[in-house]
Amino acid sequence: MIAALFDFDGTLYTGHLWQDLARDHWAAKRHRRWVVAYVTRNMAPLPLYKLGLMDQMAYYRQWGETMAWLLRGWTEEEGMALFERLTDQQLMPNLRANLLDQLRHHQEQGYLVMLVSGTFAPWLQIVARRLEVSHAIGTPLEMRNGRFTGRIVRPLCQGEGKLDRTRMYCAEHNLEVDWAASVAYADSGTDIDLLGAVGHPVVVYPDDALLAHGRAQGWSVIGERMP
Repeated sequence: MIAALFDFDGTLYTGHLWQDLARDHWAAKRHRRWVVAYVTRNMAPLPLYKLGLMDQMAYYRQWGETMAWLLRGWTEEEGMALFERLTDQQLMPNLRANLLDQLRHHQEQGYLVMLVSGTFAPWLQIVARRLEVSHAIGTPLEMRNGRFTGRIVRPLCQGEGKLDRTRMYCAEHNLEVDWAASVAYADSGTDIDLLGAVGHPVVVYPDDALLAHGRAQGWSVIGERMP
């Protein structure tokens, strides 16, 4: 079968889920110490990244691997209620209409449409249900005694991990994908592995790293990221 793979943050969705979580915590005056810890921890290497002394994959990996701090100590019920609310209030109203049209087009074609994102797997599954997409591949969250530990279950669904998790998911669900005929949409240089695995990669509102790589490879480009 032919697959259509869609990244979520920055691709289908104009925003970023870590920011939505952090802002919601801050506005509600809850979990603020973990918001501060998360942002401080991950902004610290920014000068190194800007100077080219830290590569993009390493920089963004630490953001993804520590994002679960924002749920540390919460019950699964609390987390799911928050995901449901933010999905309806923030995410669904801010989807990119042109990318949503592409998703619907591929559904009509009978493609195997999948959301593939570094975000929390249970949150991505809620989004997938809203979009009537049957397959969602995200980053699982570690649980202990019914509560989030603040850690992910590795590998993070990003970079090579995103491609690995996608292939594992397809194997586990007996989905035989024709990768050469398939299409993928993504916005970040960390998505190069996933995009390079399909025959029809599409660069969407890309960062500089992905735009340069995509142009060199002759990949299709949709939109431009605002400076």
